[in-house]
Amino acid sequence: GNNGMDGTIPGEIFHPTLVGLDLDDNNFHGTLPSEMFTSSLDLRNIDIGGNDFEGMIPKGFGNLPKIAILRINNCTFEGELPPELFVSTSLRMLVVSDNNLNGSLPDELYGATSLRDLDLSSNEFSGTVSTDIGNLKALKTLELQSNKFVGTIPSTLGLLSNLETVDVSFNLFNGTVPEEVCDLRNSSAKFTELVADCNGTLPRVTCTCCSACEVGL
Repeated sequence: GNNGMDGTIPGEIFHPTLVGLDLDDNNFHGTLPSEMFTSSLDLRNIDIGGNDFEGMIPKGFGNLPKIAILRINNCTFEGELPPELFVSTSLRMLVVSDNNLNGSLPDELYGATSLRDLDLSSNEFSGTVSTDIGNLKALKTLELQSNKFVGTIPSTLGLLSNLETVDVSFNLFNGTVPEEVCDLRNSSAKFTELVADCNGTLPRVTCTCCSACEVGL
């Protein structure tokens, strides 16, 4: 990554033995070549963040059964999060922060039980976060900050014993950070960061166990 390359990504670089792709922080633009999803089905690690791709996140990522790490942050992608992203049972890290993504989260996300790190921050996502997030037992990092999520923070986050960081600040959540989440934070040495919109004269969220409180939107 970070080689000052520009233009579009050539389809010719994708061959059957390719397992990793690191093109982050360049000046690539246009769309991702179809060969990425047809010629290199053993791809495991993809980092193409920090480029100027256009359009929506391709559904073709669902053709990559071994994908474990997918970083497509800061790429000007727009539209909704495609359910196809969560087809791979190997997916451990998904980073889509700093795009122009919107809509509600697809149900398929809550079936991606191998996920350890999920970063959806700095987009325009809306809707609620389902209690089914409690299915993601491997989750360590959950970054939802700077979106437009509504409703309450799911109590089922308290079931995720591997959590280390949760940031739900700068959203439209309301109510109280659930007792189950605070119980986990207070009993887990790993769970060191919990950030919500619990600051200000009329905080959106009440929190007795947060590591930091933001004023929020």
